[in-house]
Amino acid sequence: VHDGGYDIAWTAADGAEAVGHCARDLPDVLIMDIVLQKMDGVEATRRRMEWPRRFVTGSGASTEWGWGPRPPATIPDLLRIHAAVSGPLQPAGRPRARFQWPTGFARVPDQDWVQQPMDTFGLKYDTVENHGWYRNLDPTVEDLARHLEDGHLLIDYSGGTGILLDRLNLRIFDRQVGVLIVDSSPKFLRVALDKFGGEERVAFRLLHWLKEERRLELLDEVLGPELLARKADVIVSTNAIHLYRGLGDTLGSWARVLRPGGRAFVQSGNIRNPQSRPSEWILDETVYAIHEVAMGLVRNDARYAAYRPLLDDEARLQAHVAHRDQVFLPVRPLAHYLGALEGAGFTVEEVRARSIEARVDEWFEFLSAYHEAVLGWVGGSAKVDGRPPSAQAVTDRLALIRHAMDTLFGGRDAFRCCWTYLNAVRP
Repeated sequence: VHDGGYDIAWTAADGAEAVGHCARDLPDVLIMDIVLQKMDGVEATRRRMEWPRRFVTGSGASTEWGWGPRPPATIPDLLRIHAAVSGPLQPAGRPRARFQWPTGFARVPDQDWVQQPMDTFGLKYDTVENHGWYRNLDPTVEDLARHLEDGHLLIDYSGGTGILLDRLNLRIFDRQVGVLIVDSSPKFLRVALDKFGGEERVAFRLLHWLKEERRLELLDEVLGPELLARKADVIVSTNAIHLYRGLGDTLGSWARVLRPGGRAFVQSGNIRNPQSRPSEWILDETVYAIHEVAMGLVRNDARYAAYRPLLDDEARLQAHVAHRDQVFLPVRPLAHYLGALEGAGFTVEEVRARSIEARVDEWFEFLSAYHEAVLGWVGGSAKVDGRPPSAQAVTDRLALIRHAMDTLFGGRDAFRCCWTYLNAVRP
């Protein structure tokens, strides 16, 4: 260390102590073992990296208190860092292409959902982007920033309320890119319209449910002839591909809409990835585990004694489990998605796994919106039992979900999940 021109600022006996030192005295170089007490080296390094991330953004970098307190020997490195993160991703000097929608294309379709008032569920869902686990979008935003150029058209498939676009706008705010938000939920899309309806480069399309055919409209069925002739440059799908029932048909429609050389960026926390670590959860499998833990609590905890007889009604329990599995679909392996992409004509260029931390309280807040699917057997539900639960039953159900989560995660305030990122190209 000394031979390399460094001084030893401090030493730590475990990972937690190292994180504490970093908060007070951030070193230029940190050497850490993986196997440590209290907090392993991987987690300690992740937390140590939170400090420089506070000062490095998509548009530049800053140091904690300016450069004055820094040793003179560090200034050249700081200049190189600033040059690297502040430079444009696109080459300078070439003419910029202004994005325009094709003649005859309506950004906002003349459909009933456009005139509906915003729904409280859609508004509540839009706040999920404030949850820490939605940092799963960050790698996708960086992928898009590397590939989107002036004049490109991005289709945000299953774009919902526009949470991805919120973040992408901060990253490529100066780029002439058109964005089409496509979703099957009129409630979510109505919120997106309220947020982005005034932006000329943002358009909207709803995928309708075709009742007689028992399927959603495909992407190429809703774009219209103008966009079909123009073609899209990039399609992105975040936190949704595990919900697609007709996966092959969906991906086939993507391929028909993308230009040759166009890219598809897909990610989800509900793909069984062999790269995942033993300590990481598949996100929706926590719902199955909550069900199992909750049944044990009802059998053994006097606070839930009123619901014990429900556990002996096997047919009713299975009906509620079947409803849950319609909302939180069984997890499929990575190979399923790779095969579907390749079958649709895509070449998969990259597969990555990323460990994402989810806070228990934030995941509970999210699941609370779906409490009838998570533990509908507690108090019943209109969909399965033909009558809604009482107010007290809903209160008990939410309390039981939280109790089961605290038991499942051992009282910890967070757990880690494996997110899978697939980057593919249409030849």
